[in-house]
Amino acid sequence: MYLDRTYKPKRRRSNGRFWWLIVAIFIASYFYVRRPEWLVNRPLQPTPTPTRSAVSWLAEAESHLAAGRFPEALAAYQAMAQLEPDKADPLVAQALIYLMERRIPQAYELAKKAVTVEPENVDALNTYARVLDWLGEYEEAINFALDALDLDPDNPDTLAVLGEIYSDVGNWPRAQEYLDQALELDPNNVTALRNQAYLYELQGEYDQAIQIYSRAIELAPERVDLYIELGRQYQAQGEWDQALAIYQKATEVAETGTTLDALGWGLYLSGDSLQALRVLEKAVEVEPDNGLAMAHLGMAYYKRRNYEKAAPTLEQAMALLGDQARIEFYYSLGLAYIYKKPRECDKAIPWLQKALEIDPDTPPALEGLSLCSQ
Repeated sequence: MYLDRTYKPKRRRSNGRFWWLIVAIFIASYFYVRRPEWLVNRPLQPTPTPTRSAVSWLAEAESHLAAGRFPEALAAYQAMAQLEPDKADPLVAQALIYLMERRIPQAYELAKKAVTVEPENVDALNTYARVLDWLGEYEEAINFALDALDLDPDNPDTLAVLGEIYSDVGNWPRAQEYLDQALELDPNNVTALRNQAYLYELQGEYDQAIQIYSRAIELAPERVDLYIELGRQYQAQGEWDQALAIYQKATEVAETGTTLDALGWGLYLSGDSLQALRVLEKAVEVEPDNGLAMAHLGMAYYKRRNYEKAAPTLEQAMALLGDQARIEFYYSLGLAYIYKKPRECDKAIPWLQKALEIDPDTPPALEGLSLCSQ
């Protein structure tokens, strides 16, 4: 009998092979209807956020800086500095903002740290030299600037800083030599232009200073310090309308304690103590730790004969300014304590004596001591 070996009988299909699918459907249905506590209370996990890079923070800082948002720019540079603790650049950037706003103690600390982090960073050396110059530490400032020059003899910023230092010590011919070199290397260098205008200002050449400051503003319209320095030239010539218009423009670029102080103090000096008081109060509100704005506010209260406010305001300003306080702040504070009611000579005399330590022949201080001796 012939057998077909390729033939295989057909097997009957059974539903047993799908038992696992039935069980899975049952379990899923159960959990859908009665979700267990561990599943209900399980917190949703947030999507991981990628860490921002230093380049990202740098771009944000520069955007804020261009728009005059200095606090935001500082915050972005601080974040960048945390990511790059061994880099001087974000520290230098912060120091330059503080320098622009005339907040010298903060600029000093950051510039000093930048030099410590990178002792051969030319920008750090330049910034530290400039801060030291503004503090009157001229010999130390020259040393750091010359260190920068050794590292990069053709750096226009370094040459500009040397020009500024020599301007401040009264060696104007040497200052001009350095500024000429800087502007020859880079005619559009804002630091060199600013320092050239500053040298003209020291020499009493206000019209030339105005031209150069205006040119610097064209190149760096976000630099509020340049507006303030330009306004100072008009103020020196008694052109108060022009000066106040420039100070107002500075507040429009960035409304900071420094710009508001410049406008408020300009109003005070021009004889408008009422508007000055309003603007200076806003300056202190915007920037409570601005010692100069606080002192100017105290002087405005004094001018309005509001001695009860003048005394504590000037006292607070002295604490903020420290050794940077001017003689008129000292004797005005002393006199405010004398003229207020009740008179407080015990508080007045130490401030009057501080004024006399600076100038023993200061009439207001001598007058105050005379009143307290009666």
